[in-house]
Amino acid sequence: MNPTAGVIRTPDQRIRVFISSTLKELAPERRVSRAAVERLHLAPVMFELGARPHPPRELYRAYLEQSDVFVGIYGESYGWVAPGEEVSGLEDEYVLAAALPKLIYIRESSTPRQERLNQLLDRVRDDDGASFKYFSTPQELRKLIEADLATLLAERFDQSRVVVEAAAVPDAGVVVAPAIPAPLTGLIGRDREVARVEQLLARESVRMVTLLGPGGIGKSRLATAVAARASARGGQEVVFVDLTAVQDAALVPNAIAQAAGVLDTGDEAVFEKLKAALRTRTMLLVVDNFEQVLAAAPSLTTLLTVAPGLKFLVTSRTLLRVSGENAVEVGPLELPRVEAPAPLDQPTAAL
Repeated sequence: MNPTAGVIRTPDQRIRVFISSTLKELAPERRVSRAAVERLHLAPVMFELGARPHPPRELYRAYLEQSDVFVGIYGESYGWVAPGEEVSGLEDEYVLAAALPKLIYIRESSTPRQERLNQLLDRVRDDDGASFKYFSTPQELRKLIEADLATLLAERFDQSRVVVEAAAVPDAGVVVAPAIPAPLTGLIGRDREVARVEQLLARESVRMVTLLGPGGIGKSRLATAVAARASARGGQEVVFVDLTAVQDAALVPNAIAQAAGVLDTGDEAVFEKLKAALRTRTMLLVVDNFEQVLAAAPSLTTLLTVAPGLKFLVTSRTLLRVSGENAVEVGPLELPRVEAPAPLDQPTAAL
C-alpha cells in the first residue's frame, strides 16, 4: 500500500524537476531549462535557487531526495571533484538519481569532452531508465525539454490508470504480480499442462515455449497460471504482454517495451532501447495472442540472442516457426470419469 495514500496535499504541490549540469559552463542552458520547466507549471529544483547555509554536496543530495524527475545537461566539462571525493558533483547527482526517470541532453560541440565525462556518458547510453538527445543551441534545448517532460508526464498518467491490484490465484494459492491479469475463476483440469510447461521452462536449453491451440481453448488462462506461479517462486521478473489490440507486427516491440517499463523516449529506435534494457535482466516474458502478428516472430529470437536471462512463453493459434521454439498443444479439457451404474438386477446398498 502507498504510505502517502492518506496524505492531503496542499494546492501548491507540484512535480519537482531536478536540473543537473556544470554551473558556469552551461549557464545559458540552465536558464532556458528553468523556463521550460516553469512553462509547464512544474517546479525547477536548482542549486542556485536554494539557501546556502549547507555544504553544496549536502544541499543537492537533499534536493534530489525530494525530486520527481531528473534532467541532466552535459557539455564538455566533467566538473570539479571536491577534496576527499572520487567523483564530481555532476556524476554524483546522476548516480543518486538512479530511481528517477531521467531525461539527458548532450550539447554538440567541436571541443573534445573531458575523458571522465565521456565515461559518464557511456553509462548514460547503457541506462535503460534514461533517454538522451543531442542539442546545438539553448533554444533547441528548451523545446526538447518542454516536449519530453510533457510526454513523460502523459506516459506516467496513462500507467497510473491501469494499475492492477494483486489478487490470489485460487487453484495455486499464490499471489499474482500486478503485471499479470488476475483470473476470475480457478484453473481446473490443467495440472498436467501446467507441470509440463514449467518443466520445459526450467530447462536451461529451452528459451521459448509456445502454447498452441484454437481460439477459446484456454491458452491464455494456462499462460496466466504459469506466470503467476513463476512470479510467486521469485528469482526472475515475470512480465505479461497482451497483444489483443495490436494488429501491426511492427508495434510488437513497443508493446513489450511498455509492459517491461522501458521508456520510448529519445532518438533511438524503441527496439534498440528494448534490447539494451533486457540484456542484463532475468525475465519470463509471457506474450499472449501472437497469431495476428506472426511477422514479428524473428524479433523475439533477436531478443533471446542478446538477453541470455530472457525466456518467452507465447500463446498462439499457429506456430511461430522460429529457431528454438518448443510447442505445447493445448487440447480441450477431459471430461470427468463417471463410474458405470450398477446392473438393474443388482440391488444397491441401503442408505
